[in-house]
Amino acid sequence: MKNFLIALFYVLIVSFGYSQKVQLFDKESSTISENDLWSVALDNQGRKWIGSAHSGFLAFDGKSFTPSPEINGVFITPIFKDSKGNIWISYRGPEENAAEVLSCYDGSQWRHYKVEDIGSKDLSVGDICEDKNGKIYFAGCEGVLLTFKDNRWELLELPEKDMVALSVDVSDDGVIALGFGRPDCGLLLYENGKWKSFSEEKSPLVINVVRALKFTNDGSLIVGYGGGFGDGGFSVMKGKKWTHYNKSNSGISDHMVRDIEFDGQNYWMATNNGLVKFDGKKVSSVLFREGIFKNVIRDIAIEDGTLWIATNFGLIKYIP
Repeated sequence: MKNFLIALFYVLIVSFGYSQKVQLFDKESSTISENDLWSVALDNQGRKWIGSAHSGFLAFDGKSFTPSPEINGVFITPIFKDSKGNIWISYRGPEENAAEVLSCYDGSQWRHYKVEDIGSKDLSVGDICEDKNGKIYFAGCEGVLLTFKDNRWELLELPEKDMVALSVDVSDDGVIALGFGRPDCGLLLYENGKWKSFSEEKSPLVINVVRALKFTNDGSLIVGYGGGFGDGGFSVMKGKKWTHYNKSNSGISDHMVRDIEFDGQNYWMATNNGLVKFDGKKVSSVLFREGIFKNVIRDIAIEDGTLWIATNFGLIKYIP
């Protein structure tokens, strides 16, 4: 295995240097202010918006990385582009005990929302998605799911007041999926005005930590887990049938799935050890560096088949 990883490492080095299928933007090769990145999204002008661990909110035009003067914050994650091209970000001010802020950029100006603007107890947004009708969903606030459409905020109450969702997605049929990290609930589905709960103990759910969710075109739900020693990885739920993929039965490189994105053909997953590709049947992984804990992928954005990948060692442009 060690010889295989070394060989793979040198193959990828060749890709960096010659084929340009993999390009790394880090402190040594670019103007980026740090390598520890948490999130990435693309606007309609081709700019890349990046949330860093310590340097705030960065804009990348393909040549240089520029801090945004409008956003003075830390813990900038997630970043999401809606169907109108607006960029949404969640962050917290740099001061101690600073309030959470949710901001939206329409290409020319920013709008900033605080708890008093929305009516929620808090604004600890951890994941954002949009349904086919243009309604945007914000998961992470205690006891509620926030929604936004036509400049109107609404709050959908969760079954329990202390529930905090880690992930969210909505199917074309309007089914809402929420992922959690609770001993009694890892997944909630909301359909026809009713919540249905899934847990490791009472359902085929592998573990009660669901960090990523993605509905497929056929209505199946991909459930990405938050680690697990013997299991984790991800499951595909199609009706009552569940199919599990982990390190013992597939090519997945790690059991922590942080993000799932679709390029029109394949599903790409961000893990703690590399990038994972899933074509609906087969799973394969891409490692960019040799060594344990050297391939932490935090977020993925897709632009015309090109993957932009936020990692703890810089920004990667990857053309599969």
